[in-house]
Amino acid sequence: MSPTVEATPISAVTWRANAVVEGRIRSVRIRPWGESPTLEVTLVDDTGGIALLFLARQRIAGFRLGLRLRAEGTVGSLDSRPAIINPRYTILPGD
Repeated sequence: MSPTVEATPISAVTWRANAVVEGRIRSVRIRPWGESPTLEVTLVDDTGGIALLFLARQRIAGFRLGLRLRAEGTVGSLDSRPAIINPRYTILPGD
């Protein structure tokens, strides 16, 4: 993922389009997806939130509440809210 690409505010992402978003992790949970566990991370910025889903994962080293993250992928939906499945991501330096 190129750091020169401007991040899109989460509230402005478009369904079925590629998006680059940045924010902080607000929640992390494991939920079932078929027969596999899925790590669901809620990323928020000043405009809204988006679910990042990592299929067949129960944790990712370094992920914690408040972590700044940049993620890229195709936007879909989960429970009527925007979501990206298996996004490319970069952990950003903290404040």
